[in-house]
Amino acid sequence: MKWSEPMNLLQMSLSASVLILMAVAFRKFFSDRIPRTVFSLLWLLAWWKLMISAPMGFPVPAAHSLSGKMPDITAALPFSAGTWQTAGAGPDFGWNLLKILWLCGAVAVSLYIAYLHAASMKKYRTAILLKESSWIPMWLEQKRSFRRITVRVSDEIDSPLTYGIFFPVILLPKQTDWADKESMKLILEHEAAHIRHLDALKKLCLNISCVCHWFNPLVWLMAALACRDMELACDEAVVRAVGGENRKLYADLLVELEAKRAGIHLLTSGFGQSLMKERVLHIMNRKEKVSLTGILFSLAMVISYITVYGAMPSGTFSLNFRKDDPTLGGIFELYSVEEYQRIVDAVKVDRGEKDPDAVAMERDLNRLKADNGKGEYVIHKGAFLMETETVMVSFNPTIVMRPELVNRNVLLTAETYRNDMAEVAEILDDAIADGFLTEAQRKRVMDKMEENLAGIESAPVP
Repeated sequence: MKWSEPMNLLQMSLSASVLILMAVAFRKFFSDRIPRTVFSLLWLLAWWKLMISAPMGFPVPAAHSLSGKMPDITAALPFSAGTWQTAGAGPDFGWNLLKILWLCGAVAVSLYIAYLHAASMKKYRTAILLKESSWIPMWLEQKRSFRRITVRVSDEIDSPLTYGIFFPVILLPKQTDWADKESMKLILEHEAAHIRHLDALKKLCLNISCVCHWFNPLVWLMAALACRDMELACDEAVVRAVGGENRKLYADLLVELEAKRAGIHLLTSGFGQSLMKERVLHIMNRKEKVSLTGILFSLAMVISYITVYGAMPSGTFSLNFRKDDPTLGGIFELYSVEEYQRIVDAVKVDRGEKDPDAVAMERDLNRLKADNGKGEYVIHKGAFLMETETVMVSFNPTIVMRPELVNRNVLLTAETYRNDMAEVAEILDDAIADGFLTEAQRKRVMDKMEENLAGIESAPVP
């Protein structure tokens, strides 16, 4: 995916927004029946749609159809019947302005998050290793984490927190009541759950999505609610570990710690990431065992969510090749008379009726009308738009699929078609360099043109 393309980014953001709204609705109406780990899965899918859902391959704008059909991208940018056409003398000012605005916003959000992180790390580096209690390291060893967990003490914080992805640290306030072993176990159980759940990594990913999609308020909402659900998932883990009979003790401890909390940084995991009322009610009302109804609700919710995930288009997508099309997977659709009439009219208005391209396209239109749907004369739609630093061009697949139908100033011969092949190869090479095309797709196009060339060479000379 090219993050510099505004349409790609906007399309991905809009597609993910639908999933975010679904997750918010599920969270609102089914919160008490479904474990928080299920909501974590929903947030993960929404994040994936935001950031990584566009697969590598031949990117095609997907905003007009979910069925994989090639949209009429030439309607906005008419091209002549030749191999390609220059669409402008310079880069599009509007899109470049959007790119600059997006980049400025992304840099500003990045700097803000980096500042908060650096300020927090500066405080955390003053923490010292735990010495007050000997049973805590042994207790952590029993948790069998695949990463070594370090416990430190700091006088810069007011409530426990966890930070670090590869080398996790549980940071405890200096004023902790070390004699209250039961409360200490509850605190450590909660923080250890954050480490097991990889919450520091999740929050880093959420921050990245906020940087890239800073203009979308739903992405910020997703980050906030996902952080709450991380806390609630850890609360559920604590209740499962210590038993339901201790849930009131845990809720009381939660209230006490929240009262002391001074603030938590975005890349840390602490007790204060969710509303107190929501957490206490969730702890007290949550059943120890998930009911059959909850399981069924979870399955139905995840299935419906994944269904919508698959249906929503990303910023780009890859088309599967079809056996009956040796070129680019069936994207060379045909113009109807009405469609091509609109293109011709637009060119006339833009360039004048005597423009050479307009005259050639008018001639093509008349031939298309005379064909009357028999299929002996067709006009293919453009395959893609290719934007470089100085020019945007459109590729005309008729030169590949039906070279005999292309209007020329010279006779179609093997020599003139070799020139066409050289021009097409140059365009395709540029498209590959810009990430618009794969080598395999280029080969399919050139193989088809080689086949055409062989037919032209073997044809009898008139």
